[in-house]
Amino acid sequence: MKKRLISILLAATMVATTAAGCGSGGGSSDSADSAEGGENSITVLVESGSPAEALANETAADFEAETGCKVVVDAVAYAGMYDKLSTEIKSGEAAHDVACMDFVWLAAFADAIEPLTDADTSDFLPTLEESGTIDGNLLGYPMWTNCKILIYRKDIIPEDKVPTTWEEYKAVAEEYATDDMYGSTVFGSGSDAVCSYLDFACQAGAEGLVFDADGNVNVTSQPYVDAMNFMVEMADADYTPSDALATAATESQELFTNGKTAMQLNWSHQYPAAVEALGADKVGCAPMIAGSAGIGATTGPWYQCVMKNSANKDMALQYVEYMYDHNADYMDLTLKIAGRTSVYEEAGQESGNEHTTAVLETLEAAQAQPRPMVTTWAQIEETLIGVVESCLGGADVNETLEAAQAEIEAIGK
Repeated sequence: MKKRLISILLAATMVATTAAGCGSGGGSSDSADSAEGGENSITVLVESGSPAEALANETAADFEAETGCKVVVDAVAYAGMYDKLSTEIKSGEAAHDVACMDFVWLAAFADAIEPLTDADTSDFLPTLEESGTIDGNLLGYPMWTNCKILIYRKDIIPEDKVPTTWEEYKAVAEEYATDDMYGSTVFGSGSDAVCSYLDFACQAGAEGLVFDADGNVNVTSQPYVDAMNFMVEMADADYTPSDALATAATESQELFTNGKTAMQLNWSHQYPAAVEALGADKVGCAPMIAGSAGIGATTGPWYQCVMKNSANKDMALQYVEYMYDHNADYMDLTLKIAGRTSVYEEAGQESGNEHTTAVLETLEAAQAQPRPMVTTWAQIEETLIGVVESCLGGADVNETLEAAQAEIEAIGK
């Protein structure tokens, strides 16, 4: 498709995708700050509008019937959750017994979270034990994880042409682009751009994301150069939209469901949404593509954690175990993502849940890995957003990465 903006399509209202991946979401707050803890009550912090809020409310009565403990659900917008937790931790008073946390917060709050000493991690999805563990302490039960997979128009791209590598992906995108449809998209905006960049770095052979095994910043190493060159090449091609710097998961999904792109590398929860929009006969999915080091992806997990200062810690621990036992219930909610291998294996046998099989294969790859467990991730992410924006805007890749390396070294861990 010739380079042009499709601004009408992208002017639609953005939907929150925080719980599913890298971005920031929103929602109304139903504060429970004044709720008293104690023997017969626990307060649980969730992101408003997320599957966590829905399932917490759906299971509260059953948990109370089973244990005699009332569950008070405090639903807060994503943007306010970190600050709320930070404030209560600094005060030394736990307003929440249990908190649902984006894993990138775990390093900052590790000292305030009760480690899980007897958890059975054998059914955790691949990478989830690693991304939930700091200094040997498992800090929570996984609620769900997400990663990007290939989502494509199977009524346009035949099965034997579904790409599995970078070179095949570029070739298929070029072959199936028309005057009315792009071949693919490139994420150049915000947190989604960083996650995509790190996906490609995984595929190119990065060992440790941003930091290597010795704790040294590694963003000038060859995998990061190759990953950025791959993004730049696709962004400059006629088979992708010219406005990559304004494109992230939501915009790409809008293009796909409006018939304006033949395929995309997007968060797995976008697959069932695309099936609902276009029909199962038109949408297929496959594992993430492979670079020179094979399939790889970075992950977007959430964990349910017990706060160390909880006045009702034993019941809070019982609650997170209960919710982990009900992990399969997340598959009945909007995003259709969960945190247990057995849940994904069973769900993948049902039509419409093919994304779970693609996720399993992606996460089982050796190059699937979480973002770094550091307290300074928010600042580092801003630096990497700048890297993507600069390089897609025409800046020299090597010089930009050298500057970013120095900046991240100054930020520290």
